[in-house]
Amino acid sequence: MTYCIAYPPRKPRRFYNEAALEYEKRLSRFCRVQYTDKIIRNGEKDLTVALSPNGMRIASEDMAARFLTAESGGAISRIVFILRQRMPVPYDEAWALTSVSIPEDLSMVLLLEQIYRAQKIMHNEPYHK
Repeated sequence: MTYCIAYPPRKPRRFYNEAALEYEKRLSRFCRVQYTDKIIRNGEKDLTVALSPNGMRIASEDMAARFLTAESGGAISRIVFILRQRMPVPYDEAWALTSVSIPEDLSMVLLLEQIYRAQKIMHNEPYHK
């Protein structure tokens, strides 16, 4: 599975970038992570998720189940997460990682952490070291 994060075309602040790199390293054994500033839908093979405080609250276990369903069905090969709320892009679902608005840099790190947590659940591995 590929997880694509639609992110503004600028580099995140250093401490957010370092945290993101750490999660990317951890995720590399489970999946691919890509970044883009333009969303080009891959037809029916994409699930596009907008992240917004107004979206559906999703627990780690539910996220893992959603990823498993997407992977096992074969109908979805890429999940695109839209961090930038000003991107006028149609989306399939809206999820809330938190109930408050947070900066895009922090949203990116929180999303990577949640994807990592979901992957650990999917592989029946403990989250904490």
